[in-house]
Amino acid sequence: MTALTRIYLDHYRELVDFLSRRTGCRHAAQDCAQDCWFKLCKARPAEPVDNLRGYVFRVAANIAVDWHRQRGREDELLADYGQLAGVADASAPDTAHLAALRQTIRRLEAIILAQPPRTVEVFLRHKVDGLSHAQVAAELGISVSAVEKHMIRLLLACQAVLDEA
Repeated sequence: MTALTRIYLDHYRELVDFLSRRTGCRHAAQDCAQDCWFKLCKARPAEPVDNLRGYVFRVAANIAVDWHRQRGREDELLADYGQLAGVADASAPDTAHLAALRQTIRRLEAIILAQPPRTVEVFLRHKVDGLSHAQVAAELGISVSAVEKHMIRLLLACQAVLDEA
């Protein structure tokens, strides 16, 4: 697990509180925190980062700005759509479906974060960093079988959430 990901996990609640103040919505903050996690998992800063916590919160702040920009575009589209009130649009997203998808994503994120740290680390190294089970095992000094067991544990937990959805 990268140092940035560790900082994210250690300060998750503080990060969501920070994003809640920026977005004005706890649910949007959780979505932004998830976006932050994805960016941090892929982050490869060109220079060494002296203040990792500050870096994580800067990434989160930038995501909140992007969220506001996107929200502004959505508001403009909704205003335009409102002017076409009599025209039905079959391609318009079903808000109930979108809400259900967002809830499922939040539940999956919670399940992943609730796993033991080693399991989360194995998952991130394999799924986010794209390493094979053998590469993860070599990097972490564990057996391939242990990597597979960690992955199975996490994927079964996620499958339970998906089965409910």
